[in-house]
Amino acid sequence: MKHVILLIVLCLPAWGCDTYPKDPRNTLKTATGGTLRVGYSENPPWVIKTDSVPTGIEANLVKAFAATLKAQVAWHNDTEQNLFEDLEKQKLHLVIAGITDNNPWKKKVGLTRPFVETGEKKHVMAAIQGENAFIVRLERFLHEHEQAINARVQP
Repeated sequence: MKHVILLIVLCLPAWGCDTYPKDPRNTLKTATGGTLRVGYSENPPWVIKTDSVPTGIEANLVKAFAATLKAQVAWHNDTEQNLFEDLEKQKLHLVIAGITDNNPWKKKVGLTRPFVETGEKKHVMAAIQGENAFIVRLERFLHEHEQAINARVQP
């Protein structure tokens, strides 16, 4: 009987667990097969504004990432300040703008791990803070494409 009670006590914490990492706002689930809302601000060669959809290193990465989610991308162009405010309010899923890991918004939004370094700058993408499943999925994608990214960035 003691063993049964011990087993139950040890398993109790696991019963409340389903999948990790979690997305409290279901960003990955919402975007998958749906729409990935991406804010961008022009910063060549990372993001280049065009008459239709943006291009550049990060914009092309986002398009490829969205394809892995079978998601359409809804692009929103604005200033970095406005984009980060919209990200903080969960109006966007992701922000790209040649962002580096020393960004002043890093305490209010989620940043990916650096996916490429240029000189002393470590480039990241910004997502909704706490949406860890989404960020991990994005980081895995960026890691899988690391060689191609470095080839595109290096002179």
